[in-house]
Amino acid sequence: MILQPLVPVDGALPWIGLLLVDAAAHREGHGRTVAAAVEDRFRAAGRTGVRLAVLDNNPRALAFWRAQGYGVLRHGEDRELKRPCTVLRKAL
Repeated sequence: MILQPLVPVDGALPWIGLLLVDAAAHREGHGRTVAAAVEDRFRAAGRTGVRLAVLDNNPRALAFWRAQGYGVLRHGEDRELKRPCTVLRKAL
C-alpha cells in the first residue's frame, strides 16, 4: 500500500495524492482502513474536509471513493499530464 498526501495548491483542504493496494489484496478492506485512518488524522488536525482526484479511465477507483462517502466536486485534468479526471471531496 502506498499513500501519498499532497499539499493543496489552493491552501483550502488537504488532498490524498495516491492510494494503491496490491491487486492480490483488493476487497479485503485495506484501502478502506487506510482511507479512514487518513481522514481521522486530518480530522484530529482540525481539517473540515479532504479532496482527491481519480483518473477518468479508472472507474473502479471512482467507485471505491464514492463508496467511502466522497462526492464529485468537479471534472478537470491532472496537473502533470493533462489527463481527464474527477475531483472528489468529503466533509470531515
